[in-house]
Amino acid sequence: MWKAALIIFLTVFFAVVAAGAGYAYYLYNEASENVEKMNQNYTEEVGIPVEARRNSLRGSVSFLIAGIGDRPGEPGLADVIMAVSINPDDESMLLFNIPRDTQVSIPGRNKPEKINHAYSYGGMKLVKETAEQKLQHSFDFVMEANMQGFQEIVDTLGGVEVDNAFAFSQNNVGNTKTHHYDKGLIELNGERALDYVRMRKKDPRGDLGRNERQQQVLKALLQKTRSVENLLNGQDMLNILGENVKTNMTMDDIRTLFTSYRSALNYTRSFELEGENDTQDGVSYYLVSEQEWQKASLRLENHQKKQ
Repeated sequence: MWKAALIIFLTVFFAVVAAGAGYAYYLYNEASENVEKMNQNYTEEVGIPVEARRNSLRGSVSFLIAGIGDRPGEPGLADVIMAVSINPDDESMLLFNIPRDTQVSIPGRNKPEKINHAYSYGGMKLVKETAEQKLQHSFDFVMEANMQGFQEIVDTLGGVEVDNAFAFSQNNVGNTKTHHYDKGLIELNGERALDYVRMRKKDPRGDLGRNERQQQVLKALLQKTRSVENLLNGQDMLNILGENVKTNMTMDDIRTLFTSYRSALNYTRSFELEGENDTQDGVSYYLVSEQEWQKASLRLENHQKKQ
């Protein structure tokens, strides 16, 4: 779902530029201010200043995107970790999720743990280091978003409609409310959408089924952002992203992404990290073999190089 933070921002930005000079110029300035805020948020967490760069994007670029779940009284965890590669020559985008329960060796820890724990130990910097170690790839950009931002964006767009594959119930993050989801077409506000994409334990496919629901909601959100009616909500969405997103992408990077990479955003390829569920000392893990990590690394490398 947190791929939505990046793509919604880019979609809104491009839409307002195309909408008309006066309003677009005003919203462009709003976008610039909010990107600066996202850069400041990133610097405060990672401790590395985001330097102003002009035309920094060259050839294929890669992103590591994380959605952070803030649970009351608990440290934040990276509930969603997604790798994205954009190749302007091939005019395509490759993406895949790293399931949150994937067992990995986290730098500085003395035993294997779930990859989503890396965030609680060292923030996005350690998540990036852990993912790069397993994939043997250095990501150009990172983007981190929290649950509150996702919920507010869905509400700002007036909710979404999805086709639910089977009926289920899911508690909210604080376990203070239970939402029921009927089979078939259903309408979701921000709160219900958040819990819809969180559910995995009642899904026979676990994390893989949850990834499908995240993509469902993402597609519905993208459809909403393309409407003229929701274009008028652009400033609100930019403000939400400014408060809830951390990234090392500058406004110049984003502008170049639109002018030189936009066609690649229209064709998406994806795959799943294959593995198996396991329980060790009462803890559930998703086990990915070294061979499967190497296959994912090779796919990422090949997409970056493809002409």
